[in-house]
Amino acid sequence: MTDEVAALVQEDNRLQALALSIAEQGGPQAVGSQLRLIESLEDGGNLDRKTEGLADSGALSRRAADGHGLTRPELAVLLSSAKLVIQAAIEASDLADDVEAEPLLVGDFPAAMQGPFRKRILSHRLRREIVATVVANTIVNRMGMVQPFELAEEEGTGLDRVGAAFVEACRLFGLEALWAAIDAAKMPEKARIQLFERTAAALRGHMADLLRAGGAMEPPSQLLGEVGPGVAELVDHVDDLLADEARGHAETIAADLLAVGAPPGIAAKVANLFAVDGAVGLARLARDTGIEPVRLTRAFSDLGERLGLDWAQQRASVMSPSDPWERLLVAGLARDFQQMRFEFIRGLASGRRAKDDPEALIERWAASREPAIRQFRAMIGRAQSASPLAPTMLAQIASQARNLLQR
Repeated sequence: MTDEVAALVQEDNRLQALALSIAEQGGPQAVGSQLRLIESLEDGGNLDRKTEGLADSGALSRRAADGHGLTRPELAVLLSSAKLVIQAAIEASDLADDVEAEPLLVGDFPAAMQGPFRKRILSHRLRREIVATVVANTIVNRMGMVQPFELAEEEGTGLDRVGAAFVEACRLFGLEALWAAIDAAKMPEKARIQLFERTAAALRGHMADLLRAGGAMEPPSQLLGEVGPGVAELVDHVDDLLADEARGHAETIAADLLAVGAPPGIAAKVANLFAVDGAVGLARLARDTGIEPVRLTRAFSDLGERLGLDWAQQRASVMSPSDPWERLLVAGLARDFQQMRFEFIRGLASGRRAKDDPEALIERWAASREPAIRQFRAMIGRAQSASPLAPTMLAQIASQARNLLQR
């Protein structure tokens, strides 16, 4: 098994080097978020700048203003510190006890051991530590060092639950196969890094949806059992269900990836992760209301198109401000534009008769509020013509949308 063990170690080293290369691409624009992570690690007693040779925030900010990001050694310090903190949080949780953790545990051993010694591996005395190490390594290598911490702050949850959501999302959307394809395909390195970045952005949205759908409380196996079938059905029908705005959004992402040299098939798969945005919440809503996921999705898309919320959500999902507070704002707004539609449809469904179609209910609601909708659409039109589109505009749209949907 010596050669395979060596290969496993080398692969982990390769992924860490790749993660540093992706982080380096952020340059000076990423310094604000990286500084917030540094300060968060310091506050938790998990980083000592003097020991690690990191400059103070003022010096790093001045360097960013001069057009320079953190150096690769500085990013390496952050990467290792972030992994240790996430690992500690997962070790203290019940994730390792869940059946969904078994492939992570077994997969960390050489193939020659996985079959004959499976029972012994599953009862390993270091099971909790091994699972925590695997998840922490993978989430930081694949998503970057900042996103897990931002997601925990955005959703008001712990890093252990973020780790669980990562495991769930990878299972639901086949991320391991996609990452392997990106790793193996021949393409310019710029295209490879961009594919990883776009995949991480889409993954963050799905993880946030999983946390909101019950992942902040339920173990992964239970949540996947509840939403997995619905998500699979929607993924299978995605081409039939996409509204014009969502279809155009996915096509734009694919075109941008193709322009830098990404292979067409892989670019389409990454764009598809954005096309199925909302599938988790719709699957949860379908299970709770008893309405078929496909019918719910059509109603959800209809409402989004009528009000322009599809456009607002998609603009928020691709924004990446350098200011960490604005990053949290737009990430939260992208989920809120979904959540307010879920809540509205849930309210309609609670009073419906069995024969009522969700789309027909939305049609009647819209007809009774035509003046208010016309006024709201005028505000959307002004935002669409704004250049650049500011996060505060989207925040105002979200506020007005909630008022409209609650009338």
